[in-house]
Amino acid sequence: MGILLSIFKKESPLKIFLDLENAEPQTEKEIIIYKEASEVLNKASELLDEFKEYVGCGELIRKAISEPNEDNELAAWEAVIPLVEQQYYYYQFYEQIRILSETLLREICTGETKETSNRLVSLQALVKHFVHLLDFVVRFDHIKMDKPEMQNDFSYYRRYVSRKRSELDINDLVVEDQVCDAMSLTFAYPAPMLKGVIDTVVNFKIKNIVPEKNLISGLSSMVNVFYYLLENRKFESEETNLFCLRAMVGTIVIFDHVDEKGAFDKKSPIQIKNCLTLLVNFDPKQQSLINTIKFSTKHWRDEKTKQSLKSILD
Repeated sequence: MGILLSIFKKESPLKIFLDLENAEPQTEKEIIIYKEASEVLNKASELLDEFKEYVGCGELIRKAISEPNEDNELAAWEAVIPLVEQQYYYYQFYEQIRILSETLLREICTGETKETSNRLVSLQALVKHFVHLLDFVVRFDHIKMDKPEMQNDFSYYRRYVSRKRSELDINDLVVEDQVCDAMSLTFAYPAPMLKGVIDTVVNFKIKNIVPEKNLISGLSSMVNVFYYLLENRKFESEETNLFCLRAMVGTIVIFDHVDEKGAFDKKSPIQIKNCLTLLVNFDPKQQSLINTIKFSTKHWRDEKTKQSLKSILD
């Protein structure tokens, strides 16, 4: 289990080692949350492997539209059904990820220990799972950006149902209309999984489910700890370093949407310049993560964001 290595003078960052590979839950409450999280996250790797192989039925759809007849339309319909079933599974998992992000952050940011650094150490098994969650979220969204056929497949499904509703048996429908609307809105975003987590955390702030001070402190502290672990090469595994990097980027994006001034403000508690420099110099180069900062944050394009920061990623 990781330990708090040291706390330096005020102007220096907290330097904490969290065992993101082997940390185990310690208390009964943590064990319960950890097991619940494990049940969800254990499915993540298999889902990503399946998603990578997603191939749309664009050719059949184009033929059904350009040469409309019963045979062509039926061929496209039969091809699109299993793909919509697959998308529905992704949407269900999206909902699970939103719930899990709420559960983990609620505990990490408002645990019994008041000091944020001590709380991260005492709950590092849950932090480990939060890292795995963000790793999945970022990886899913990167795959999704290369799958424009998803929306084409789903759009054809909805059009076909609309036209043929009177002829279709209820068992032919993969999802109800209300769920269809929700799925369409969700997957219309370039990064739907990250958007879902962001919406969940912003809801924390609006409803004061987690005190804003705790939320800001928890998120910023995690970013700085992830930076410390990466900068000081605390892990030998390339895989561990990559998912730590993805978690750092994902948490920066979330923080930037939650904090009023954002992650790039000169008074931000995040070591943002160091984080961006580490990101751009990471080997192998992670252009998709650089793009996540540029296009998924809220304040990156603000005029008040210093050009010196923007130039790091240019």
